[in-house]
Order: sequence, then C-alpha cells, then structure tokens
Amino acid sequence: MKAFEAYHMDNRKWDGIAYNWLVDPSGAVFEGRGGGWRGAATRGWNARSESVCYTGWGYEPVPAVALKAIQMVIDDAQFRYGGSLWVRGHRDMSSSTCPGDWLYGWLADGGRVDQGPPSDIDWAGIVAYLTAFKDRVTVTPLSRRRRSRGEAVRLAQSHLRHRGYSPGPADGIYGRRTAAAVKQFEKAMGFLKPDGVLDGATWTALFFV
Repeated sequence: MKAFEAYHMDNRKWDGIAYNWLVDPSGAVFEGRGGGWRGAATRGWNARSESVCYTGWGYEPVPAVALKAIQMVIDDAQFRYGGSLWVRGHRDMSSSTCPGDWLYGWLADGGRVDQGPPSDIDWAGIVAYLTAFKDRVTVTPLSRRRRSRGEAVRLAQSHLRHRGYSPGPADGIYGRRTAAAVKQFEKAMGFLKPDGVLDGATWTALFFV
C-alpha cells in the first residue's frame, strides 16, 4: 500500500493514493481515500465514482476470498448510495486493460461469489432480499426509457446472463441490450407482456420461476 501511495504522491504529484479502496489477494481491504471522497483513478469520472483496486494479477483466476472482499466493498458502496450505483471496470472508462481479463469477465458477469455448500446458504435471506427488489420494481419498473440504474438492474442483468440471455455486461445500466434481453425472456415465458420493461411480474418470473 505504501508503494502505491508513494508512486501516486511522489511521481504523479497527486494529493494521495488514487483509489478509494484496495483489496489484496488474501481478501484484506485497505482504505485509500475512503468512501465519499474524490479519487484520482479515472480522469473525467473521479468526482462521480468510487474506485476499487485489486492489488493482485487480474489476468488469472482471483482467489475466492478476494472476490468476496471486492463484492463486499461494492455492496457497502451500494448501501451508502441507496443502491443507485452502476459498476464498471476501469477499461470501460479509460484506455486501460485494467483490471485484467479474468477479473473483468467476473465483474461483467455480475460478480458472482461461491456461497459454499447449499446447507450453509441463508435461502430465506436471499428470498427476502430478492422480494424486496420485486416490491420496488412493482412500484417503479426498470426500463430503458426511465434510464434505470443501480443494483436492481445489475442483479437482473446477472441473472439473465445466468439463464442464457445476452443483456450485455452486468453493470447496472439498463441499456438497449438489456431491454432486448428482457423482451426476449418475456416472450420465452409466454405469459408476460413482451415490452422489454422489467416490472414485478417479470422480476418474479426471472428469479422465482
């Protein structure tokens, strides 16, 4: 961490380490600039983002404990910002290969982490979590027209990918590809209105049918 900080401050002449958070291969989370503070990792987006740096090699499979830590940092940020954030890799926002092909693929697939054996999984908690989102989208459906953003969109994108559809990366942005994937799913189900809008009925079918 000191090496990152020294390079950014001494060579780049920045105010401090560029990242808000850093995660190492052992799953340890380090506070850089911290939550809510402007970073310096992505020009043009620093005032509107929180950056997370993986200090290991993102071109090869990342240890599960580190993936869980990265997802924990993302979940914490989503909680602090009311679930309204979208999640993207550094290469999406600048001319960079960061965070490495393997880690980028994991992120684009929705950041799934191994929850352990089925007997250890809190299924009731998962159902309650998904039901809470269903209640939200019943009131305010997700759609391209609404320019929907956030964790609900990312969850839907990830599960659409899991079920064989192509909504694009699970980044939390309800764009053209996501709308098309939702419409395709609705058509396949046969009992949903195929309009590309993710309402309570479509959410229920996607996650519970």
